[in-house]
Amino acid sequence: MMHDNDNSNDKQEPDARQTETDFELEIRFDDETDWPAEDAGNDDNRQPEPENAALEAVNRRIAQLSEAFETKLKYDAHKNKVIDELHRELQEYRDGLVKKYIHSMVTDVIKIIDDIRKFKAYYEPGPITEQTAARLLEFLEEIAGDLEDLFTWQGITAFTCGVTHFDNTRQRVVKKVETSDPTMDKIIAESMRPGYEWDGKILRPELVTVYVYDHSGKGDRL
Repeated sequence: MMHDNDNSNDKQEPDARQTETDFELEIRFDDETDWPAEDAGNDDNRQPEPENAALEAVNRRIAQLSEAFETKLKYDAHKNKVIDELHRELQEYRDGLVKKYIHSMVTDVIKIIDDIRKFKAYYEPGPITEQTAARLLEFLEEIAGDLEDLFTWQGITAFTCGVTHFDNTRQRVVKKVETSDPTMDKIIAESMRPGYEWDGKILRPELVTVYVYDHSGKGDRL
């Protein structure tokens, strides 16, 4: 009887080795299972998609171009300001030169005007005589001489060519004299008015009278 009880107790006790084996399997299962990482859902650790990277590159390039464009605008504005300032200074300099240049001329013209009015005031009360007329003609010639002097001081000179044959580069025909002599064709008959030049440039050519050969043979005619 005692032997049967011992067998009964042995059956009721759990197999300790089997229990330990099951526990170890559970532990290994837990260790080997590929559980999701704790930060797998963190967007900051994700690699950017190719489309997003391209878009960011485009945005950066646009920002660079915008900055470069603004810099160019500022540079152009500064350049235009400098150019305007230089133009203003140059214009003021030119105006000053012109005023300085013509100042002496204006002063001389004023003197001539004063002389004319003095002459008129002196001879106006008295009778008009031959002497007065002669003095008037003389005075008019003096005025022409004063004006030519004024031109000379400004670099403008009167000239006459002093040539025998007509020079169309420095002379202008204002009157023609017909001649039956063919050798006299285009010969200067008379210098009517002097020419004027300024720094080698002809302002007004010399005014002359020339002989022109008349094929009809009628001779010299004015």
